[in-house]
Amino acid sequence: MLRMTLAVCIALSAWSGVAAAETPKPADMVILTVGGMVGKTNRGPLDKKRDSQLARQNIDFKSAYEFDRAMLLGLEQGTVTVQPPELDKPATFSGPLLRDLLGTVEAARVKLTIRALNGYSGWLADEDVASSDWILALTQDGKPLGLGQQGPIWILNTRKAGEKAADDAHGHWVWGVFYIEVGGE
Repeated sequence: MLRMTLAVCIALSAWSGVAAAETPKPADMVILTVGGMVGKTNRGPLDKKRDSQLARQNIDFKSAYEFDRAMLLGLEQGTVTVQPPELDKPATFSGPLLRDLLGTVEAARVKLTIRALNGYSGWLADEDVASSDWILALTQDGKPLGLGQQGPIWILNTRKAGEKAADDAHGHWVWGVFYIEVGGE
């Protein structure tokens, strides 16, 4: 009986270790939080004091998934060469594929609201995500995007020649991204 109990305890502790490994927590500074209709989380509810930038923008959640830079670099990466209106010439951007990030957090296939540090937001329908290679750009021409340089994250995609962002914020290339709401607004 003692051996059986010991075997069950060992099996349960091994299983809980595997479960913990499936949902890693950031080891470094959090640069992106994903909330809303996500099946996987690695943090609890919004703390208005600790999460003051989120709270100032009236963002709220019971649980969410936080990413540091290393976690984002661990996802499947994509590259996009484009000339956004903010730049004088085309540049090559790289970062995790949005669809891979959404798969990691087990996001519902619904509208996404993408929030920037300055309060700006844009949105993408599920069809937008499915029909284009959106990336969460972390670098421009091999150099990390910093604050004040459209960083820490700039959501970009490949666009057809002459295609422009819509005036209603649908599909805009949001820069300074720090929060994505799945099923928001």
